[in-house]
Amino acid sequence: MQRALISFSPYWFVGTILAALLALGFIVAVPRVVVMPASSNSTHLLAKGTEGLLKQTAAHLSKMNKGASVGGFPGFEPPEDDKKYRSKVNDGNFNAQDVNDWVKEINNFLRQIVQKNPGMTLEEILQKQGLTAEQIANFSDTLRNVEVMARSMKHYGVAPETAETLTALMETLGAVPWP
Repeated sequence: MQRALISFSPYWFVGTILAALLALGFIVAVPRVVVMPASSNSTHLLAKGTEGLLKQTAAHLSKMNKGASVGGFPGFEPPEDDKKYRSKVNDGNFNAQDVNDWVKEINNFLRQIVQKNPGMTLEEILQKQGLTAEQIANFSDTLRNVEVMARSMKHYGVAPETAETLTALMETLGAVPWP
């Protein structure tokens, strides 16, 4: 007659000891408490720094939207003492180089947002930031308008890479550019 060799894992052993101690009253079970976010719009689920990056993105989008508010974020207000810059923003007297520079900044902010919040769409990020459906639509549409502007100004001084990077970042964020 052969004997069966029984092998116990260390996890089984520790589990058995803990169960026995619990049964004998030497240890007390502590109930687990699961904390859920108050709402789906909670900002604590966004990576640290995302709110600031969204504000910066909105400010740069605002520059090409005559300083108007974008997605509920305050509009861009150029300094009082710089008349030329105020004219660029408030009157829309900017050129292709300005668009190139501002879109490069937008690309920088969006790239960081993507890195900090992998797998999330722009809409999800804006929802978690607490924006309303109308504000999300305004932010997304303004971004799409700027992308079209950058794409259409490639022949006037906007670097093709700048426009293409914006398009790629938008696609990564699920914000489909205008055709």
